Amino acid sequence: MERIRFLLSRDDWYHQRGYWVVAKALSEAGVEVILGGIQTPREIVQTALHEDVDVIGYRLMDASPQVVIGILFQEMRQAGLEGVPVVVGGIIPEKDETLIREMGVKDVFRPFDPLDSIKERVLAVARAARA
Repeated sequence: MERIRFLLSRDDWYHQRGYWVVAKALSEAGVEVILGGIQTPREIVQTALHEDVDVIGYRLMDASPQVVIGILFQEMRQAGLEGVPVVVGGIIPEKDETLIREMGVKDVFRPFDPLDSIKERVLAVARAARA
């Protein structure tokens, strides 16, 4: 399997530690991590197109993740990126997790999820998308 290209973006300046830790862990696992930094859904889509990514990872701390994810998926449809899986990390309330999974988010990572689990799950999402 060729190297997975993973775009990692976030929605704010705060609570950055997990963003950097996950980026490093995925990189050490052989994933090519493209650091998007703080991006709007439109900017994420533009970066995903430019970088030809396999998976989009979005670290969210927003109070309404379903709104932001809805906008991201709308932008992805308009750009023809429906086949690129999206995973989300951060503090996501359970009711919102259910909604964003129904919208199409492939996995949700929470603070203190083991890094080995995150790596395995990201790789599984990428492999499933390529199959």
